[in-house]
This record gives sequence, structure tokens and C-alpha cells, in this order.
Amino acid sequence: MYESEARTISMWIHFAAAIAAILSGGMLSFLVPLIMWLIYRDRSALVDWHGKQNLNLQLTTILVGVAAVAIGLLTFFVGFIITLPLLIAYGIYSVVISFVAGAAAQRGEYYNVPLVVRFVK
Repeated sequence: MYESEARTISMWIHFAAAIAAILSGGMLSFLVPLIMWLIYRDRSALVDWHGKQNLNLQLTTILVGVAAVAIGLLTFFVGFIITLPLLIAYGIYSVVISFVAGAAAQRGEYYNVPLVVRFVK
């Protein structure tokens, strides 16, 4: 795979996840980077790196959502006063950092996404 092609695919892993998060309300945002990463991961180290980074970001977003709902339910909906704004803030962070990481991928950089749990190493 050519370097320019790897950069473009790496960029679209991030951009497509952000677009899917916006259009589906975050429900399908992990599916796009997962499929693209599974298809192209063996062809380029850059694509493999960025696919893993975005998968970790999307899985962490899901984990934050599950934790926010669990805390809200366990505290008889009082916890939602704190957890819902935090969930919304992390969702916005997820979309913004996807665009930042996509721009870094287009430049060929191995960008390390901050504030994520490393599920896929």
C-alpha cells in the first residue's frame, strides 16, 4: 500500500467514526472504524495504529455511557444530574478528537488519543 493511500484510509477511519457518531447519536460510531481496521490493518502500520486508536476511543465512549446510565439508575435518577452532562461532554470530546486525530493521520503522524482506555493494544 502506498503511503498516501495509508494516510487517507487512516484519516477516514477517524472522520467516518465522527460522522457516524453525529448521525447515529453515537450508537454506530464503533462499527465504521472496526470494519475499516479489520480490512486494512495488515496492509499498513499507520492504518493499524489509527484503527486501534479510534476503536479504543469509541469503546471508551460506550463505557462512559454505560457507566453514566448505571450511576444514574443506581442513585434513583439523582446521579443523572452529574452523569448526563459528563456523558455529553465526552461525546463532544470524542467527535472533536476524532477530527484532530484524522488530521494527524493525514499528515502521517502516529497520534496517541488521550483520555481513552486501551482495550485494543
